[in-house]
Amino acid sequence: MIEVECHISIKKDGASFLNPLKTQLLEEIRKCGSLSSAAKNMEISYQHVWTMIDEMNRIAPSPLVIKQRGGANGGGTAISGYGERVLREYLIIQAEIKKVVAQINVEINL
Repeated sequence: MIEVECHISIKKDGASFLNPLKTQLLEEIRKCGSLSSAAKNMEISYQHVWTMIDEMNRIAPSPLVIKQRGGANGGGTAISGYGERVLREYLIIQAEIKKVVAQINVEINL
């Protein structure tokens, strides 16, 4: 069976703003409230997580992720209101693309 796959990457001025890995990171941060937990759950380095967040926040007109470094009460991370909106819109786009790809896969395998 032939199968088409589609991975969505949204770019701004040539730089990757959102992609499947970055949106997975946003979802993990939302779930955990912690960069270290998100990195651990995704099995990627804490430094890589920081790099992705800095990249997204630098490209976006408003920060997607609000981070607090550790301290007496520990750090924390949250998705901003803007980040929630962007993630929701990305997931809507992804769902629509999945429908189109599913139809293409049906048609090419007839």
